[in-house]
Amino acid sequence: MAADDRILEVDGISKRFGGLQALEGVDMWVKRGTVHGIIGPNGAGKTTLFNVITGMTRPDRGRICFEGRSLPPMSPHQLVPLGMSRTFQNIRLFRDMTVEENVLVAQHSRTPTYVLSVLLGTSAARVVEAEARRKAREALAFVGLEAKAGELARHLPYGQQRLVELARALAADSRLLLLDEPGAGMNPGEKLNLLGLVGQLRGRGYTVVLIEHDMKLVMHLCDSITVLDHGRKIAEGPPATVRNHPDVIRAYLGKGAGSVA
Repeated sequence: MAADDRILEVDGISKRFGGLQALEGVDMWVKRGTVHGIIGPNGAGKTTLFNVITGMTRPDRGRICFEGRSLPPMSPHQLVPLGMSRTFQNIRLFRDMTVEENVLVAQHSRTPTYVLSVLLGTSAARVVEAEARRKAREALAFVGLEAKAGELARHLPYGQQRLVELARALAADSRLLLLDEPGAGMNPGEKLNLLGLVGQLRGRGYTVVLIEHDMKLVMHLCDSITVLDHGRKIAEGPPATVRNHPDVIRAYLGKGAGSVA
């Protein structure tokens, strides 16, 4: 793979929490414009890896490169303007804010509006705010929730709250989206819709890295997959290769893996 094809590189990442080795020498490359899955049993280190990539956890060793740039220690809000955003395994919406306000939070992390200009209602602040609202509505329209923009987030069904998180990540103008179990708690129809949305994102040039336990969704959606077990990478490659890898079958998929299609 050519260096400029790699939007994300994980190089030798290790992380220990007390007596637990959560990650040990994990390497991973993600090709630009693809959907890359991270799978493995509970406790494999998947979310810890996401947390390291997005600055929530500092690794003991290793480095993260984004678009060819080795990233220094950064907090998540500092990564968003660079073009990287994420969702969480547990929904993290502001429940007493509207759907649109939740999505606007992502835009405000990037806009150069200053508090004084907002208080004074300057024309520059109004232009920035209007553009932020346009992008928020565009993101909500993409996930099919534009009509829900004025509703409080807590009134939405669980599956729609997940989509608000996706819209918020999109509104941040990110090129790399990291989705932590985006299909968790969704019914089959909602998962089918999610599959279509992520496929459209890939078609629009976004890169998506996702953690997901629904193997049918992973196998249908992902271009490549990294498999973790007890903090180590045990396999990587296209879905067909990973599905038939003996270590993956033994550690995670089980003997019925061949039926996952």
